[in-house]
Amino acid sequence: MNRFYVLPSQITGETITISGSDVKHIKSVLRKDIGDEIVCFDGSGKEYLTRIVSFDKQMIKLAILSSTNPFIDHPISITLAQGLPKSSKMDDIIRKSTELGVHEIIPVLTERSVAKGEKSERWKKIAKEAAQQSGRKAVPGIKELLSIEKFLSINHPYELKLVPWEGEHQKSLKAVLKENENAKTICVLIGPEGGFSHEEVQKAASAGFISVSLGRTILRTETAGPAAVAMVMCEMSE
Repeated sequence: MNRFYVLPSQITGETITISGSDVKHIKSVLRKDIGDEIVCFDGSGKEYLTRIVSFDKQMIKLAILSSTNPFIDHPISITLAQGLPKSSKMDDIIRKSTELGVHEIIPVLTERSVAKGEKSERWKKIAKEAAQQSGRKAVPGIKELLSIEKFLSINHPYELKLVPWEGEHQKSLKAVLKENENAKTICVLIGPEGGFSHEEVQKAASAGFISVSLGRTILRTETAGPAAVAMVMCEMSE
C-alpha cells in the first residue's frame, strides 16, 4: 500500500490533511479517489491507516482508521557525515543511505570538496521520498552543511566514531566494530572525491575518530558512504 510522510501539524484529532506535491501524485499518478485507503507515517515511528474522505486541487483530507504504536526504526543509530561531492552524487548517497536505515546525514565541506553549494531542501525531499518507498517509519534528518573544522570541533555524543580511509592498512571496519559491539550510536565520516588529506585524518583522530579500511579496493565517494552504512548495520544489528 502507498505510504506518505506527514508532519505532526498535518494531524488534527482523527483527521490528516495532505497538501503540496503529494496531492497531484495521489490524484493523477496513483488515481486514488474518495474511499480509497493509504498509509501515512509521521517520522517518529507511528503509522496511520487512513481513508480519503475529500479532496480538491490543493488538499486531501483523510480519516484515520487505525494507528500503530511508535517503535524504534533500527536498533543502531548511524550518522553519515559525508564529504560534499560534486554534481548530483549527494542525491544518490542520501537516497541509498536512507533505504539502508541511516539515522541522519551531515554534509561536510572538506579540503578536497569541489562542490560548494548546499541543497538542503532538495536533500530533505529525497530522504522523505526514499523513506516512503522503502517502508521506513522514520525520515533521516538532513543537517546543515558544516566545514570539516566545525564538524570536528563539536562534542558529538556518538559511542563510536569511524573514518574510512584508503591509507589505513591495519584496522578493518569489521574488526573495529567487533571491538565495540555494544555501541548503539555510530558516526561514519566519509571523504569526497579525492578523499581526505593526511591533515584532515589527523584532526579526525584527535577528535576521537578511528580510521578503518573498507576493504582491498578504493571505493568512490558515492559508494563508500552507503557501503559503510550497510556494513555497520549488518554487523551491529545481528
